[in-house]
Order: sequence, then C-alpha cells, then structure tokens
Amino acid sequence: MAHIRRHPKAPNRWQVRYIDPYGKERSKNFGRKVDAEKFLHTVEVQKIKGEWTDPAAGKTKFGEWAIQVDTTRPNRRESTRSRDASYLRNLVLPTFGEAELGAVQPNDIRLWIADLQDQGYAPGTIAKAYQILSRAFRVAVADGLIPRTPCREITLPKDDRDEKRFLTVTEAEDLANAIDPRYRAFVLTATYTGLRFGELAALRTNDLDLLRGTLRVDEQLSRQGSWKMVAGPLKSKKAYRTIGIPAFLCAELAAHLAQYPSESDFVFSHAQGGPLDYNRFRRRHWNPAVESSVGSPCTPHDLRHTHVAMLIAENQSPRYIADRLGHESTRTVLDVYGHLYEGIDEAAMEGLDRLRSQAVADPGRPPDGSIVVSMDTRSRNL
Repeated sequence: MAHIRRHPKAPNRWQVRYIDPYGKERSKNFGRKVDAEKFLHTVEVQKIKGEWTDPAAGKTKFGEWAIQVDTTRPNRRESTRSRDASYLRNLVLPTFGEAELGAVQPNDIRLWIADLQDQGYAPGTIAKAYQILSRAFRVAVADGLIPRTPCREITLPKDDRDEKRFLTVTEAEDLANAIDPRYRAFVLTATYTGLRFGELAALRTNDLDLLRGTLRVDEQLSRQGSWKMVAGPLKSKKAYRTIGIPAFLCAELAAHLAQYPSESDFVFSHAQGGPLDYNRFRRRHWNPAVESSVGSPCTPHDLRHTHVAMLIAENQSPRYIADRLGHESTRTVLDVYGHLYEGIDEAAMEGLDRLRSQAVADPGRPPDGSIVVSMDTRSRNL
C-alpha cells in the first residue's frame, strides 16, 4: 500500500513509499509534504494507466540507446544502414550522445535543429537526422524507459526549393545529344522508362528483350562504403516489374550494346566496364551536359519526373503510371504529380459535354452509333 511518512532518519523530510507494477517496493524523499502528495498521486495514476516507468531507466545514455536502436532495425539495404549510421554519428550524437534519455527536453531538440540550420545543413538533411533521433525516443517509450518522447511540438525547417523539373521532349533530346555518346542511350532510357538511377545502373543485358520491346527491373545498384557499388534488392515488391519500351528506344539500345559492350554484362557502364557510380557520373558527365544543353538545375531523377509528365500528357491513368514506376499505390503519383492532371481534367469535361450534345441531338440513338435494345422487347421475345 502506498503511503507517505516522515523520513525515519531526517524528521524534517517526507518519504513516499509505494509498490511498482513489478512488485518492487520503492521510495522517494521530499522536503515538503505537499510535493510528496503530488508525487504519490502521479505515481498511482501512471500505474493505473500503464504509463509508469522505472526512474533509473531514464538515466540511460542516449548515445548507447540510439546506437542499439539503429543497429537492430531490420529490412534495410546496406546503403541505407550506412547512411543512417553516418547521420547518427555526425549530426545527432555530438549533441545528445552523453545526455540521459529522461533528461532531454523538447526545447533541447529545437535548439539542436536551429544549430544545424546555422551550420548550413539542408532541410532534407535535418529532417532525416530528426527522424533518426525521434525513432530512438519512440522506441524508448515503447520499451518503458521514459514515459513520453521529448519530440513534441517540433517544427522542422521547410524546404521551399522545387526540386522537380519536367523536361520537354526537345530538351530531353538536346540533353541526350550533349552528353558523352557512351551515355546517350542512358539518358533516353531514363526519359522513356522512368527508371531510377540505381535501377538503370543495375540493368543487365538479359534484362532486355528488344524483340518484344520489354525491359525487366529486378535489382538496383547502391553505394556500399565510400566507393563500392553493389547490387541489391529493390525498394518494394511492386518495384519488381517488366515494362514496355518504345520501338525507337529498342533501336537505340541495340546500337548502344553493339558499340559499348561491357564485360560485366551491365547495359550501362563506365569506360572501364564497371558499374556506374552516381556521384562520379554526375560530376564527370551529367553536369557538363546539363550546363551545355538544358541548364541547371537538373538531376538524373528529373528524367523520371519527365517520364511521368509524358505519360500524363498521353492520358495514361494513375494506376498505369504507378505500376510502370514501381509504386505500391497511386497515391504517390497523385500527391506528387496531381497538378499535371489539370489540363486532362478539362479535356475530359469537354468530352462529356460533347457526348451529351450528341445524345440530345439524336435521343433515339447513342452517340457511338450502336443500337439500343429495349429490355421490355427482349423479355417478350424470350
């Protein structure tokens, strides 16, 4: 039974004694009886709600805990593990590594974010670092180390940059003509398939069926460490896909494979035949071609955006586009590219107006010229 008493060795202090949810007797001392009463009431409420946590658990160092949480996260590619470990080591631990879990307050996190901004880190980088920090505290709450997370009422810096660029067909052609001829087919394939850089870099010759006009995506390349590119699984089940490719691209790829064969069997490789590295490719080939043709900013991923814009202009459905891009849901397509559907919606409304006008002009015959059969007549004939 929880109770308050005068401390047996210090009569001017008050002692709260209670049984924790695990049956262990605990005590805490106070200088004022009113503070002891408040604490006792809080403890009893926490026990009833299942929110009580061991005060000693909150003294765990954040650094030790965060590393444990990060290293035990499953289902991550090696490149993702390496990136998260780098963010944790370089951006999070210098500030919170020695802090106790239970001692970190929301304002400590706000000050940390402001400091990262002052150091010039991009909003996206700060958001990723905060995600790692927040996950460590969420798991600490779930495991009963702290009663609630300090990641409350936190506002992250807003990224006002529009990183998406949609090239016109002419611009895409200009870029393909401006880049090193070895990568002309790479630019065209990215533009007319929408594959991610890692998916393009992982393409093997046996992934292409140029006679049937199809391309199979079943792996991607990502960086392991600071230089090594390795093949690995795709982001989701939906990302494993076979898509159609236009006839002109089949011809371009056939010519590319004949002119630039690779011993490693990659469709696209560097001059020595090895896999493409994103950073080196951008620095040595992509950026110079962009500057001499379409102008900055423009990234390889913008060719994926361009592909979607082309499909939308051709009245393709969000479901078809999502399947072609390897997205699990059409929601991603609508959230990112929904504004591109505005013109198509207007055209669809014009089509509906046209259908009704035809029907009103000839009410006895549908606008497509087919014959309407009365259900009553059919019933009598039966």
